[in-house]
Amino acid sequence: MRRYVEDLEVVQRHCEQYFPVPTGLSPTDRIALRMARLLVDGQCVISPFLPRMSFTLTGEDSPGLRALLSGEQRSMWCSTEEFAVTLAGRRLRLGPVLVFHPRVATEQEDGQRALAALDAGRGDGCKVTVRPADGERFRMLLQNAATSAEQVPVPLGLPGFPEPR
Repeated sequence: MRRYVEDLEVVQRHCEQYFPVPTGLSPTDRIALRMARLLVDGQCVISPFLPRMSFTLTGEDSPGLRALLSGEQRSMWCSTEEFAVTLAGRRLRLGPVLVFHPRVATEQEDGQRALAALDAGRGDGCKVTVRPADGERFRMLLQNAATSAEQVPVPLGLPGFPEPR
């Protein structure tokens, strides 16, 4: 309970939103709160909630994109304008985050379909899904804390919850 209250206090202070400690917290909320705390502390975390990501092609072509679509494992990172967690019915905005992994690959059907669309000049709007290698999950880092997209993730350290990988 002490760690939960400490995590909540740090996240509330960062977000400048204060409310009483919620009486109930689901396991998912507890994991999200711990991730938020670690992000606020400038740590890199593995998100158990991000087994895959999808993006939409713009029609631009490149050797790196073709390698990814062909099934070659590549590093990938993207940024979000805003990352937030919802606790006790309140949306706590942490700020922009980097989402990345050093080894991702496209789902085979998506890659083949996207390559065919690019070859035909119709790549704009084609949706592609990528997954980290070996069943791992994507990593996250607050942008204002980012020194590089290669930081080593820290464990969540929540007793009773498995560590994401």
